[in-house]
Amino acid sequence: MNELQTLHEAITATIKSAMPQLQIVDAYAMAAQDTALPALFHSIAGLKPGVDPGDGRSCIVAIIDARILVDASLAQASLQAATLATQLTVLLRKQFWDLDFVEEAKNVQGLPVQAAPGALHPVSWVVQWEQPLHLGDPQWPWPDEPGPIAFAFSPDTGPGHEGGYQTPEELP
Repeated sequence: MNELQTLHEAITATIKSAMPQLQIVDAYAMAAQDTALPALFHSIAGLKPGVDPGDGRSCIVAIIDARILVDASLAQASLQAATLATQLTVLLRKQFWDLDFVEEAKNVQGLPVQAAPGALHPVSWVVQWEQPLHLGDPQWPWPDEPGPIAFAFSPDTGPGHEGGYQTPEELP
């Protein structure tokens, strides 16, 4: 399984658990005529470069969209859609889906989707966020050096000053 599949499975499981009122939570799916509502469909909508973590992995910022659909025939459909979008926005605060290659969600925003006049579409909101992902395996191209790490401060460094070096535990 690759990181993106793992991410989408974690997003789906977390949202299903936190928002049980949703009938469907799925990745890369489309609503059909007979889709049970309310529903949430999420997917990566874009990618951009992130800050290099310096460990051999690539940082890619995924732009993720979650589309929330509510039955338009309900009396308070617009309020229900806005409420679900708000709940998702709260869930996204500091959210990294319990994955070690994912940084917390950032730049969360939600907007209603305007349906065509007279259309019989569900009421819809889109919540979008950015999620930095560290993809690939960490790499350390240098051989491990024997011995502990020790620190010294200039000008008391180098040959003849070895006795003044301190381990991290000895530093004040």
